[in-house]
Amino acid sequence: MEHLREHTLAQPRTSAERRLFRVLIDQLALAPAHGSYLPMSDDPLLQPVLTALEQHPEDERSLAEWARELHTTERTLERRCQQHLGLSFSEWRQRLRVVKALAMLEQGHAVEAIALDLGYSSASAFIAMFRRMTGTTPDKVRGQAFVAP
Repeated sequence: MEHLREHTLAQPRTSAERRLFRVLIDQLALAPAHGSYLPMSDDPLLQPVLTALEQHPEDERSLAEWARELHTTERTLERRCQQHLGLSFSEWRQRLRVVKALAMLEQGHAVEAIALDLGYSSASAFIAMFRRMTGTTPDKVRGQAFVAP
């Protein structure tokens, strides 16, 4: 995947590229689904919110607060989240935090430190959200060969 990304191969042109695509398709078919995909948007209202939260996932501003800051309505932002992301704002924020947590777990960070870095008041609140979103605990994920996006 990294090779394809670096070389921006949209269509295989050589026999080697065709073989690479076939192997990639085979590997994707066998890979377990983890639900860690985080959709993004270049929508002029959503993009600043998504970028800010991606940089500061601990930011607890509500959708109403974001709407006031962007001089729009909460309903408009929520509608755009559904249209452009396929998720509600709160679902997207939780998914962002899971994706960030997965990367931090892979780097060996402690669960309590991850919880605080992501804006949770306690490790138990973070673990409850993580289990609800992934079906497992952060410690179990740490013990598996789990690759964050």
